[in-house]
Formats: sequence, C-alpha cells, structure tokens
Amino acid sequence: MAGDGSMNISALLDALPNSDDPLKTLIQIKTVLFAVHPSALRDVVPNVSFSSVFDCLNSSNSEEVQTCCDILGRLLEALQTQALLINFNEELLRGLENPKQPVREVCLKQVQRAAEENPSELMTYSDILLVIIKQLGDKSIGVAKAAGKVLINLGRNISCLQGLSQGVMLEKLRNVMEQDDITRYRVHEVFIEISQNSPEALLMCSSNGFLQPLINDMYKDDILVQLNCIEMLSQLAMCQHGLIKFFGSVAFLHPKEIMTKYKTFVNMVFSYLECQDVTLRGVAVQTLGFIGSTAEGKLTFDKMGPVVPAAVERIGKLVKEPPSEQRVIALNSVANLLKLKVPDQTEELLNLTESWFRRIAPKPMEVLHNITLQPFTELKTAALNVYTVVAAQPWGQHMFKEHPGFTEYLLDRSTETTKEGKDGKFEIVKTLVESPTAVEIFGQPYFLRLRTYHKEGPYYVRTESSVASEGDN
Repeated sequence: MAGDGSMNISALLDALPNSDDPLKTLIQIKTVLFAVHPSALRDVVPNVSFSSVFDCLNSSNSEEVQTCCDILGRLLEALQTQALLINFNEELLRGLENPKQPVREVCLKQVQRAAEENPSELMTYSDILLVIIKQLGDKSIGVAKAAGKVLINLGRNISCLQGLSQGVMLEKLRNVMEQDDITRYRVHEVFIEISQNSPEALLMCSSNGFLQPLINDMYKDDILVQLNCIEMLSQLAMCQHGLIKFFGSVAFLHPKEIMTKYKTFVNMVFSYLECQDVTLRGVAVQTLGFIGSTAEGKLTFDKMGPVVPAAVERIGKLVKEPPSEQRVIALNSVANLLKLKVPDQTEELLNLTESWFRRIAPKPMEVLHNITLQPFTELKTAALNVYTVVAAQPWGQHMFKEHPGFTEYLLDRSTETTKEGKDGKFEIVKTLVESPTAVEIFGQPYFLRLRTYHKEGPYYVRTESSVASEGDN
C-alpha cells in the first residue's frame, strides 16, 4: 500500500508544474494524501519531491493557495523534524515571510513542532528564529501567537533560553519590543510564561530586561495598562518560585532602588524566613542570596539596620535543620551573601562579610566542617562552595589558618572519594593560590604545598614510588 501511495503521489506531484489546471491537480494530490494513513506517509514522503507545491504558494488564487497549505501540512508533518529543517530550510524561510497568512501559519506549525520535538536542533537555525521573533509583531493575532508558542517551547530548555538571551537574538527581541505597545506586551507574555518554568529561567528573563518594563507600567496613570500588568504579573505569583523571586531578580540588578521603593516586597521576603511553608521559606532564602550576591546588594542590606543580621542568623539555623534540600538552599544563599570579588574587597565590605559569617553560627567553621564529613554529595558540595567563597577573603584565610586541623585537612586528598568532593576541595585550593594575600597569611612553606596541590590537579593520586621518595628526603 505504501508503495502504491508513493507512486500515485509522486506521479501527481511530477505532473503539477505542467498542469493546465493546477487547482484540479492539487485537489487530486490532497485527496490521495488524505487517503493514506499518517504512519504510512512517513515511508512515502522521503521518496517524493514536492518543491512544485511550494511554487504554487505564489498563486493569486486563494483556493489554490489554501489547498497547497493543506497538502504541505500533511507532507511536512510526516517528516522527522531534523530532516524538515535540513531539507526545507529555504522553503520554510520563504513561507514564514509569505504575505499570505495561511502560508505563514502552515510553516509556523512545522517550526512549532520542531521547537517541541528537537529544540536544540532548531536553535542552530538562527535565520528561522530571527523571522519567528519578527512575527511577534505580525498583524495577524494567530501568526503572532503561533510565533510566541515557538519561543515558549524553546524557553523550556535552559540552554535554548540562553541562546535566545544573547547576541543577535537578544538584539532582535529588543528591536521588536520597540515596534509598538501591542508587540511589546506580546513579548512580555512570552517571557512571563517562560519565567514560570524555573528560578533560573526567571532570573535570565529579568536580567535581560523582558520583565522590568511591566513593573514600570504599573505606575502609569492609565488604569487599563495597570490592570493588564497586574494580570500578567499575577501569573508569576501563582508559580512555585513566585512573584517574590521575580522582584528578587530585579533587586539583584537594582538593589538600592527596589529595596527602598518596594517596602511591601522587602517585608514579605524577610517574614517568609519564619514561614512554616518549606517552599516559601526556601524562596525567601534564595531571594536574599540573589540580592546580596553583588557588592551593591551587600551595601544596600547593610543600610537596612538589624533586620539583615537577624536574617543571616536565621539562614544559619536553616543550614543545620532538615530537610536536606533546605540545607543546600541555605548554604548556597550563605555563599552568595559572602561572595566578594577581589576588586570589591574594600575594608567596609570585608568587615561586613566577616560579620555575616560569624552570625551563621557561634562556631561557623566547625558547622561547615561537620557538613563536609557527611556522606551527602549535594550538602558537602554546597559547604565546600562556602569555603571557596571564604578562601578569597583575608579574614577567611586567617580563620582557615587558626582553625585546628583545617590546613592539614585542605591538603589531605584522602578525605574526598567522589568527583564532586575532589572538585570542591580543588576550588578552595585554587582560590587560595590565586589570592594576593595568601602567601603572607599562610607563609611561604605552606603556600608552596598549596601550589603543588594545584599543579597536580583535583584527581592526582600519589604512587608508592612518590611516597617512598618523599620518605627518603
């Protein structure tokens, strides 16, 4: 049956370019095509050429164009998405930019299928994606919504979202947003939906300016604009990581403005640290870590009075309280709050991070060390990450040196048996080796041992001969 179908379809397609009545031939092709089961078509389509159908899309006869679209939809649907993108790239591009709406829609449907089934492959076709972004501003609501669905499907994959958020894609999106208010809100709708996928997606969308204009619009005098913004932002409030995470990611970029202007938001974040709902509590902990991860965020927190030190103490308690997922979140937040790049290490900020570290627990080094001894990879990795952040700062290096047994622990490769553990400890050593203050604080002999560890890499295993040689020396 598949062979007969292939012959009939192929003969009709071959006859199409020279047909005296293209519409009649197209109707015959459509009839035969729709008589073949979709599963059988998968075997037929790779063996026929249907470029002549694409040529008929230029017809001025609307019935002919619609029949072409029906045929192409059936034929293209039978192709694997990779074959579709490779073999019909140019045809899809022409179809997407065709002035006839049905043509754009049939091509968009195929691109949408590719975004669902093979998003990473589709991301390699930037020419198609740039047209899709442009279609967010299409006069046809149907075309614009279909284009939005393509981007939403791509946004479910974090690596694809990264691709959309940089280079020519980002530039095109920003240009489209400037087209008019209707198009700008379509872009906002796309990224509001993408932002609901995960905290990482939310932060990425916010950092690239796709959500901030909505907050700005809430303060316009136009009540309809305000209601529209509230309705869109309320979608974020209903997702697990919520509106708090959104405001937190905005505050990450503009901490001083957000923390002083949106008092309700600020109070809500701090109050959720005591919330019985583990999810909301986790969101609050993560949000404070996000905001405090930059130098400006730390300085903004410092000006807020005793509420922040109290919050750091609360996060320190969560480091020790089950469940494990909460402990990991708390440790990651601590790392963000303490993180301070060398160029930002002013006396003021160093004093601040040290004071926060001491508020985590009466003996914070002991707390972290106990966690690194536990057989839970995620917990151990998070604790080692805090050590790495502390290792970059002079006060942290002094604590390492003064804490009993820590300098020996750091160079003892036998404490770590997993890749994650070895990588985590290596990062601490690497940070110390690259620090401009470590030699002076630890002394030359110990620093040379750190350099040797660093040079040997994270997975170095001492052989018997090297041990014997060391003993002879």
